[in-house]
Amino acid sequence: MFGTTEIYSHGVLFVIFALAVSIFVKFRLLKTGIKPTQSPSPTEVTKRSEIPQRWWSDPTLFQAEQRAIFSQTWICASHRSRFVSPGDYVAVDAAGFRILFILGKDHVVRAFHNICRHRAFPVARKASGSATILGCRYHGWSYDTKGQLTKAPHFENVAGFSKSQNGLFQVHTKMDGHGFLYVNMCGDKDVAEFEALSLGKIGRNIDKEARFLHSWESKGAFNWKVSGNGLLDASSESQNLERRPLNTTPTVAATRIRLGPLTTVFIDSGNAFWYQITLSPNSFNQTTVRCDVYSSKSEKVAAFDATAKKNLERDVQSMVEAHQTLYTKITNSGCQLSGTKYFQAEVVDKVDAHLRKEELEGRDLKPATIQRCRSAALTKAEECKIL
Repeated sequence: MFGTTEIYSHGVLFVIFALAVSIFVKFRLLKTGIKPTQSPSPTEVTKRSEIPQRWWSDPTLFQAEQRAIFSQTWICASHRSRFVSPGDYVAVDAAGFRILFILGKDHVVRAFHNICRHRAFPVARKASGSATILGCRYHGWSYDTKGQLTKAPHFENVAGFSKSQNGLFQVHTKMDGHGFLYVNMCGDKDVAEFEALSLGKIGRNIDKEARFLHSWESKGAFNWKVSGNGLLDASSESQNLERRPLNTTPTVAATRIRLGPLTTVFIDSGNAFWYQITLSPNSFNQTTVRCDVYSSKSEKVAAFDATAKKNLERDVQSMVEAHQTLYTKITNSGCQLSGTKYFQAEVVDKVDAHLRKEELEGRDLKPATIQRCRSAALTKAEECKIL
């Protein structure tokens, strides 16, 4: 009888606990603006996730997107052709993460968080360059092309301090068959499986031997999700939400390929070059747009002349302005982007699932959080003001 009563009591306690967790999860999700959803059937795909009211203007929701998407998704951020000689590097901002790509002496491109292990200052301060040894200007800590610490002034003789334990934090990196470089910020050894997209015939002139021509950035006052499944050009109708390609000339159609959530590649059959546009969300209403221009190795650089450069820069700026206009309309009128409902639903589901995990854990889960492995010797040295 005692045993039966004990089992029954445990069962009641379990039910109460389960109900409490369920209520707590719903409260957190509703607070964020996302309505809890059930596992949908294929026919309910358009209804499975309701767009939160503050979808476009909530900083808390944007932070949840950083944890749920940008911190653990493969993001296309560069191309292999930008790295020719050992030491060639490119520093980019990828969805709020400062990333350093660098070509090693073994001709492998690696990616690291562009922060010094000592005081978290940028190791590479320029957008691109070439150096087999990169040194932080703050206190002179230096790293080689594999991210290994080569010099740490005032720390070489500190007992217990190990250079091997204080290299740059490496980021998961993959390259697809066309030379595009992807990064995944997740700090775990096991990350989401990388699935390369084959460009088929339309990508026959895009490979790792391409020639880099030009790069620039533009700031936009819009939420990154406005781009939906593709980028708008200046001629797109906000009412119809048409997704016509961004062209360097209005009469030539360009093929547009989406690589991950933030990158679109434009291949223009009427021009000798192609370009990669990458969005880097800075906040819920600010996005940096970077355009990198390339051509096949066999093409002459002269094909991308001053006129072509000016036209492309104009069109990219027009695209940024089109996004800003649409974002203003959405936030002022409260209308939704019906033409991108599948994309928006996918984002909602990813954030929804991540928030549920956080509630079960009772804390924010930050897959990309960098663990500062600071040894006791390093801490002691700083306390003694060796630096």
